[in-house]
Amino acid sequence: MRRVLHITFLFTLIFGIVRAFAQDDQFKTSSQDSLSVAWQSLIDAMHQAERDVRSFDYFDSEQDQARAYLLLSRALLKGIEEQLLNDPDFPFFRIMDPRMKEGGDNPDQRYSFAEIKGNTDYVIRGVKGSAARLEVQLYAGRPWANEGESLDYLAFEDIELDAEGGFEIQLLRECSQDQKNCLTNPSATTTVMVRQIYVDWSAQPAGELHIDRIGYEGKAKTAPTPGHVAKRIEAMAYTMHQSAVTWPNMVKSRYTERRPPNMVSPLMDTFQFGGVRGRWMASGHFDLEPDQALVIKSWPVDAPYQGIQLTDLWFASLEYGNRVTSLTNKQSVIAPDGAIYYVITESETGYPNWLDTVGLTQGTFIMRYDGMGGAIAQNLWPKAELVNVSELAQVIPDFHVAKITLEDRDEQRAKRRRHIQKRFGF
Repeated sequence: MRRVLHITFLFTLIFGIVRAFAQDDQFKTSSQDSLSVAWQSLIDAMHQAERDVRSFDYFDSEQDQARAYLLLSRALLKGIEEQLLNDPDFPFFRIMDPRMKEGGDNPDQRYSFAEIKGNTDYVIRGVKGSAARLEVQLYAGRPWANEGESLDYLAFEDIELDAEGGFEIQLLRECSQDQKNCLTNPSATTTVMVRQIYVDWSAQPAGELHIDRIGYEGKAKTAPTPGHVAKRIEAMAYTMHQSAVTWPNMVKSRYTERRPPNMVSPLMDTFQFGGVRGRWMASGHFDLEPDQALVIKSWPVDAPYQGIQLTDLWFASLEYGNRVTSLTNKQSVIAPDGAIYYVITESETGYPNWLDTVGLTQGTFIMRYDGMGGAIAQNLWPKAELVNVSELAQVIPDFHVAKITLEDRDEQRAKRRRHIQKRFGF
């Protein structure tokens, strides 16, 4: 509890310092100065977000309380990067790296976002590198928060690469008929997102990604004005609050209130609900006692990418660079019966497919199947079983035969860290 109080005190101290500067006369020209008014709206949004987050039932254990303030801090940083520092005329990709987590972010992906203008021409250049797949998607607003929609999508199967894995993808006012590597950029577009998806977590170069507005290369950037910056700060305030409350609300409505814990949902074709074409997903939430384990029985399917991950109740991925909280089918051991058994529990089990809850007793799990050309037969849908840790050998075939040493686990984590360093340039 003392640690949580320290975090709360630090967050409150930051609010106080920000408020003090905002109210200092030497930084204002009048009580109605647009910059001061915008800055105050940011402070109000931060306080409201704090109140909203602390009201969730999840704000109970010390670890979840600490994670709540990490959510608030990441929401603030997202608002700064997305709304204040972004310039659609001179865009750069902002990256959701291991420090910036939200929305059930997939540890197997490198998410890159750029805020752009609709009905405007852009080009994305890059090299695939060790990524297994690459996807480009256009959004209007924030469909994940029921404030917009997915507009268009370019699947990996439709992207042409050169001999070195290089690519150039255009976002144009209008793509010509049968034009390759092109997405039409309608007037409603606000964001382009690129997913680079990794299966083996290779130590090879992870690939590159860059974006430009066509025709603006070399043009001078306009100097900021008070009115323009004030407008951006107000947008930052809204984004900060929205990001802080959207994800725990989503966990509540789609996970903890939708079905009992320790169950797997039916597999869902996300394309039918505005998601990515060829992506099927299943999910659930776990609630475990220290001596319990949730065993997910899965089967390999005909998907270029298949993976499982854990998140906290604030919908941030669990530490995945230095803990094993996610696995792809290529990283997983297949049991003698042809199934893949994942063991979700707090304590080290020695089983290769152990998913570490990092001390959490509650959280969510997400399973993704990407690049499917059709439906997944129901006999291949994942299932869950809650067991005592002492019963794992009775549930998983050859459990003891497959067990690994603590030194093997250390090397597994070391390989993950090396890949993350490559993927994000750390």
